[in-house]
Amino acid sequence: MSRPAFALLLCAFALTLSACGSSSTGESVDSLLRKTFTSGESVDSGKVSARLEGDVRGIQGLDGPFRVRLDGPFESAGKDKLPRFDFTLAITMSGQSFSAGGVSTGDKGWLRVNGQAYAVPDALFGKFRDSYLSTARKSAKEGKASPSLAALGIDPRGWLRDARKAGEADVGGTNTIHITGGLNVARLLDDVNRLLNRANTTQQLPSRLTDAQRRDLQRAVRSASVDVYTGKDDKLLRRLDVRLALKRSGEVQGGNLRFQLQMDAINRHQDIRPPSNAKPLDELANTLRNGVLPGASGSAQGGATLPQGGSAYLQCLESARGDVAKLQRCAALQGK
Repeated sequence: MSRPAFALLLCAFALTLSACGSSSTGESVDSLLRKTFTSGESVDSGKVSARLEGDVRGIQGLDGPFRVRLDGPFESAGKDKLPRFDFTLAITMSGQSFSAGGVSTGDKGWLRVNGQAYAVPDALFGKFRDSYLSTARKSAKEGKASPSLAALGIDPRGWLRDARKAGEADVGGTNTIHITGGLNVARLLDDVNRLLNRANTTQQLPSRLTDAQRRDLQRAVRSASVDVYTGKDDKLLRRLDVRLALKRSGEVQGGNLRFQLQMDAINRHQDIRPPSNAKPLDELANTLRNGVLPGASGSAQGGATLPQGGSAYLQCLESARGDVAKLQRCAALQGK
């Protein structure tokens, strides 16, 4: 459980490090967006807050309000070292709430489940750290020294249609330039297909959206907008806000979706400390082997049952033994 949690949290952390640029004035919208979403000036620390929420009627699993939230500080520990971070991932769906967190001080790690911390054994954490650093060195050799959305084949600039400046705004105490526009749904779905193709390491995931799926999704969008807030002086992304209102189309019976990403305190020191009252990781492992998530809401016994296929997922985690690439493949077994 600890290994995939750290892997997923670090993946989310990597996706936040996609904004960069240099100071200038009177730039065109295209220039501002290019600098905001292209690698350059490094982001070594900060606080990330990401939200995905909505209610998509007619789609099994998303029919009803749901919310996924990722929050926490992070800070680089230097070259060839694991970053320090304290992330919390909270999920509310189908009347149940669950939260998981990962904490790293660079040389030690902890996993949090519904507020309770569990200490990751040094040997296990060391395997994860070595695997992460090996992957980072390989990316650096391939010219991908800074994690970015572009490295995943994603370019949010293409999502904007008829982009224009909408003035300036204060975001977390930073003066930003606000850029707004409509959403190019076809471009967004192109990026979704790229992600699916890269994630297709097992037969559990499709390699792409079918033409029919793309057509239904595009027809279901009644209105959509994208708002980008980039630092006036440094052109670092401070906020990204994507909204979609859906109408009836095929299986989709209407609803809404919203994704928000905000970066605060960029390149400022973050105080990341070990959690208090941590229990041995074995206690969590024993609970999970019984098919229960400790402390999740919506359960009279103080826990929630693991989804169907949970045992196969846990077996996959054990065989991965800290290998980041293998852990990512295990994620496809969740809920299967």
